[in-house]
Amino acid sequence: MLTNILSKPIEFAIGEHTYKFSSLADFEFSLAGRTSLPIEKFKRIMKLSLGELKKEYKKIKVVEKELVSMLSVSISQPGSIDRSLREIDINVFSQDHGWRTVISALHNGNSELNDFRHIAIVKYLQYLSSIQEVLKEFYGEKKKEILKSSPSHSKSTKDQNSKDLSIQHEMERLSKGENVAIHVNEGDEIALLLSNHRCSIIGEESSIKFVDESGRHYQLKDGKNIIGRGSNSDIVMSKNLRDISRMHVVIEGSERNMLYLTDLSSHGTFVPAKYVAENSLSLI
Repeated sequence: MLTNILSKPIEFAIGEHTYKFSSLADFEFSLAGRTSLPIEKFKRIMKLSLGELKKEYKKIKVVEKELVSMLSVSISQPGSIDRSLREIDINVFSQDHGWRTVISALHNGNSELNDFRHIAIVKYLQYLSSIQEVLKEFYGEKKKEILKSSPSHSKSTKDQNSKDLSIQHEMERLSKGENVAIHVNEGDEIALLLSNHRCSIIGEESSIKFVDESGRHYQLKDGKNIIGRGSNSDIVMSKNLRDISRMHVVIEGSERNMLYLTDLSSHGTFVPAKYVAENSLSLI
């Protein structure tokens, strides 16, 4: 914990170690080494899929926004940072470099520690920035690989498309509530997973069809097409498929053969990763 007795040094205990700081500069210097990315986290990020990288990035941006807002308010209201820091769930702070322990220790003490709190938040934001840079780098490289290796879907490659469906593509889970645009040409056959049930979308001369796991064809109408187990769905899946949600996915048709898919399910909707990459030109 932190103790501050007027002119006496600040004692900062992290785990079994106790640190003493005679000035704010000493404290800031001690945190400088905590702003880099630990090798263990770097290795974990390397293994994340495109969707997981995007999700991780967005999660960090939410925390970053809250902390930046806290610092902004503290400029005009210096005493607010104490209360604001206590109101944030301690679990949003990473355990890397002992950051959660650092922030938790700063919950103790009075307003005389506000300058220390301010410094800690600034340094933690630098740490979050380090993670974001690595996430963006891997995201960009993985997206390039996916787009480079994905087959094109055009009218002139109908035979290739049919063959591609029999190959196990890397499938990416849609972020719940966000739509992904897919352009469907005549002759295209696009794999689609509802939970773990293989379906597809087929482009025909004058229509686009959804094919369920049993091979049944349904013509998609202009506007919203709700697919799920619920009786009110436009395309009703088998009630025996318990992992299909009552409202699993919405496929919205528009002009120029463009579809917009929005996942609403518990177990996920998956599309070939190239479509997630094409809809995610950047993380920002």
